[in-house]
Amino acid sequence: MRVHLPLVSLVTVGAVGAALLTGCAGEPEITPPKTNVSFKPAPTFTAPTPSATGPVNPGPGVIQWYGTGGETLLHELIFAARSVRSQHDAGKIIIDLGPLSARLEEARGYTVAYIPEQKTQDTWTKARERLASGMATVLNASGLGTSPADQEKAAEAAAIGWEEIGEGIQGLRETDDQLRALGCMPTKDPWK
Repeated sequence: MRVHLPLVSLVTVGAVGAALLTGCAGEPEITPPKTNVSFKPAPTFTAPTPSATGPVNPGPGVIQWYGTGGETLLHELIFAARSVRSQHDAGKIIIDLGPLSARLEEARGYTVAYIPEQKTQDTWTKARERLASGMATVLNASGLGTSPADQEKAAEAAAIGWEEIGEGIQGLRETDDQLRALGCMPTKDPWK
């Protein structure tokens, strides 16, 4: 589609363009007339920053998660992980990882598994992942069927697995501390 401009428009456009080019070439600029209208920028609004010392409102979802089975899952997982770790620290040769495995499976299969508070959910998830990874590493390095030459590598791998289990227990402690800060007080302290 073509648009035909009248010849007068082209002349006007050409004159304005020449005037602009002349202004750029060093000619004195035309100053706009002074008016009584002044422009004031709109005030900016800054949202108030929440106080770090103020009360924390966890919302009903966290309390619901804790009260409808979350507390039991957390405490049973803490107990199973601490029990396994204490047997290892005591130098036991045979350690049953079955209870820890079962508690991890229950926590993963819990129908209300998501804690509706992101930081707590992240520590809860990371703790379970560390425990599962550490347990798998310990099982893979158990030394059953390992040749004498590979026993040193198996022992190193097992040590890494036990370290991961320790990090998982620390993650459970962080999760418990965060839940307490959100108002979820345990009926019994799982760390005693």
